[in-house]
Amino acid sequence: MSMLGLRSTLAALLLGAAATLVPAVDESELEAAIVYNVLMFADWPPEVLATGAPVRLCVAAGGGLAQAMKALQGRDLRGAPMQTQDLGSTPPARPCHAVFVDGSSRPHLSPLLKTLRGGGALIISDDAAAPADDAGVVLSRAGTRYVFDINMQPVKQARVRLSSKLLRLARTVRE
Repeated sequence: MSMLGLRSTLAALLLGAAATLVPAVDESELEAAIVYNVLMFADWPPEVLATGAPVRLCVAAGGGLAQAMKALQGRDLRGAPMQTQDLGSTPPARPCHAVFVDGSSRPHLSPLLKTLRGGGALIISDDAAAPADDAGVVLSRAGTRYVFDINMQPVKQARVRLSSKLLRLARTVRE
């Protein structure tokens, strides 16, 4: 075998070994991390969320996505603990500060989402087909990347203030 052939074979083996050492990123965990980071840049009025009070994330999702969102339970969010709870078809007993709704859950929860948004809940969805007045933040895939779009109408309706840093990171911001 020539020296060039040996180098090529060695490089291929090393790259193959390196690829097996890097664990694949679970998409559900990635979406949960994006939701967490969006919430890091959201502020609620004091009458909706007192300083240091737990930030409650209500989740309407299935499978691995629900589990990934529940794993946010207890994480620190700017000095306040996160709480997660499942969202049924009726308003929860305790108010939601943010609601994550996956694409399969959104259609039958639309009326409930309007009620929650009026109570100060930031609605986040991964349904690119969500109506502009439904979700304030919409996550989607663009090739191999996740991107998000912001619809300011539902954000303002929820009386949530989003940081200018978050607005700059959004693919689009609709007024």
